[in-house]
Formats: sequence, C-alpha cells, structure tokens
Amino acid sequence: MPPPIPDRYRLEVRLGRDEDIEEWFATDLELDRPVLIRVIGPEATRARGRAFLAAVQRASRASHTHVAAVFAADTVPGSTYAVTEWVGGTTLADQLGAGGGPPIAELLSNAGGLAEGLAVFHTAGVTHGAIDAGAVLYSRGQPAKLGGFGRVPRGSSPEDDVRALAGTLETALTGMPAGAMAPSELIHSLSPSVDDILSSALANQIDARQLADRLRAVPYSPPVSVPFRLSWRRLLPAGLLALAAGVLVWAGSAVDTSPTPPLEVSSLPLPTLASRPDTDPGPTLASSSADDPTDQAVLENEPVVLLRVLDFDPLGDGQEHPNRLGLLTDGDPTTEWRTEGYFDPLPLLKEGVGLAFEVSGSPALLELTGLSEGTAFRLMWAESLLGVDDAGWEVIAEQQAGAATLRLPLPELRNGVWLLWLTDLPPEEAGYRARLAEVSFSS
Repeated sequence: MPPPIPDRYRLEVRLGRDEDIEEWFATDLELDRPVLIRVIGPEATRARGRAFLAAVQRASRASHTHVAAVFAADTVPGSTYAVTEWVGGTTLADQLGAGGGPPIAELLSNAGGLAEGLAVFHTAGVTHGAIDAGAVLYSRGQPAKLGGFGRVPRGSSPEDDVRALAGTLETALTGMPAGAMAPSELIHSLSPSVDDILSSALANQIDARQLADRLRAVPYSPPVSVPFRLSWRRLLPAGLLALAAGVLVWAGSAVDTSPTPPLEVSSLPLPTLASRPDTDPGPTLASSSADDPTDQAVLENEPVVLLRVLDFDPLGDGQEHPNRLGLLTDGDPTTEWRTEGYFDPLPLLKEGVGLAFEVSGSPALLELTGLSEGTAFRLMWAESLLGVDDAGWEVIAEQQAGAATLRLPLPELRNGVWLLWLTDLPPEEAGYRARLAEVSFSS
C-alpha cells in the first residue's frame, strides 16, 4: 500500500528499499519534475522516524554538484518522508552488481567530485554516517552524487565518512573489499598514486578536501580510440564463424550449378540492393549492373531520401533527447536538437554520443547547420545500425566543427546508415553540450 504523502506528489513506481527506507519514483505536480521520495518504513519506531527526519534536514545544508539535492522533508499522519533530486534511479551498487561498474576514467572523474561534495558536507558541520556503494547515486552520463540520507548511521565523524568513501571507491575500482589488492595492480595504466591516496584516506591521514584534491590530480588518460582497434580482434572469431555458417547455408541452398567466383566478404550483396522485379538478375550482380545502361541510369537518378533519424547513446542511458529529433529536419534553423548537459568533459565519461541517419540512395553531400563550434566528431557509414565498436563501420571523416555550416562531401555509398558520432563537446554554462539545428543529405 502506498504511504501517505502530500497531494503535491504523485507516486509512480515503488523502487524498493534502502535498508529500512522505502523508495519511490514520483512526480512533483507543482513543478512538473521527477523526484525521489524516501519514506521511513512502517515498522520503524517514532524515535527512528525523528532520527531519519533530522538526518535529512542536516543533509539539506549541503549544496554541491555531487550531492543529491534535498527538496523537502516532513512528517504527516502515517509517514515520515524526504523528497530529493531524481538522478536516474541507479546506484554505484547497482552498477557493480550488474557486472563491472563504470569505466575507470568516468569513475575517477566522479571520485574527486564525490570527495569534494563530502568536504562541503563537513564544512557545513554535517556528517553522512552511512556511505557505501548503495549511497552513491550513479546513472551513466550524469555526475555521481552522494545520497542515501537518513540511513541508520554506522559512523559519526568526518573521519568515518572519509574512510567509508575511500573504501567504496577502492571496491568500485577492484571489485573486491578495500585492502584486498591495490587498484593499480589490477588496472592497466592506473597510476600507483591512486593506491597511496586511498590508503591515506583509509588510515585517517587526509580529510575529504585533501582526498578530493589528490583524486582530481591523478594522471589517467582514457584510451578513447582503443575500442576501434580492439574491435577487429574481438569480433574476428565471431565474424569467421558467421562467415563459415553463411557459406554452408549458401552452398546448401544453391540451385545454380554454374561456376561461381570465390566468395569474399566484400562481394556479399547488401540486403537493400536486391534486384528489382523488372530486371533480369543474370548470373551475378556485377553483370546485371554493369551491362545494362538502363539500370545504371536509374541508379544515377535515384533520389536521396532521409528515412529515419535516431538518437544513439549506447554507452549511456540509451537515449539523447529523442523528442527533439524532428527539429533536425523541420527546415527551421532556429530550432535545434541538443545533447544532454554533461558536468565533465565527454571523453572522461564515455567514448561518445551521436545521431544515426538511415538514408536511401547515394548522397554526395551532408550539410550540418548550427553544429556547436568546437564539437569534435567522427562521421561513419555502415550497411545497417551497428554497435559503436563494430568493425563494420567505415570512417568517412573526423574533424572539429567551426562557426560556419559544415558541408561534407561523401563517397559513393548507396543506402545504409550514417552515424554522426560526437567525441567531445564544447563548454557551455556550467557544463558541456553540443547543439545541431539542421541536417540535410543531397545528391
């Protein structure tokens, strides 16, 4: 049964429990925004309810990018509740439990921010008292935030908080309890300075501010281009198996016993290039297209049509403002699609984010109007939409946007998917974001 709360909030989905606290995804009807509502369980004593409320009220004193904002906390007949910022509904514990956790560069970037947020807590005279992976709110592509306010405390001092955060970060890096193994022994190219920093925090030798400063100074560069090189080795065994299976199916189903040239990957016909009913397929695709001038004229005059636009965020939450995709082709340069706002440089969070364009015909030119100056991008093409690390992508261009409309000449590629993969975003206000007004493919 849903707990009693003020009418201002509409409970949408019960998320579960954080120890003795029920969590709900809800909507603040007055401000029309999503919120997280935490309600002390019905089995709790009145004293526990008062302690929960007091802890949340103390937490509201801290304001920082890496601390979940507290919007309200109160007691009504039948429940004691807190309303806090909604940051995606997942925690660091969820990510670790799902297998692997966040990328190292992303985790390190957020680690310094979490320690800085904890320092703000302590400066305000507040301690958290119950930091672990479940108290770190962490949705991919967004800054990690300290949450879990109002838990039963397991510590009472700033030193307890620093030790708990350092242990949580070490476990996130190694996948093992703190102290079991030095992170740099498990993670390639991770500086041993991380081991020293976390060990110092676990030994009460540094405070939260010092922990933040040292973590932010850790020299670690994410290998942004590695996935494109590794993908060939990673996909080669599967590709060979798939090719062998295709050969067997082709051989078993063939009814034409005339000599056939050796099967090569590059000669496999595209699914979208099937012969038209009014043409004689002939013995091979090559003979039907090269010998018939009528067919060649039809292909040359084929219109270029943008069939579909998709947001492409496979390394984040799976979507990037899909409700604004229609603005890319509305003919109005004053309207725009935009990425989410990121608090840290994109390469520290993920390899990229982008837009996929399904096109029929053979476009010769791509025009990008209003792409934010300073946006780094890679333009790629494939027969169909693939995973970003798939070796099937052909890289067409790689550059940085200037102030003018971009006009990119395209090679002769018929049909398929064009991927505009943004690899770095320009700074904007308090974070990083890219905007794009119009997209046009033409022959």
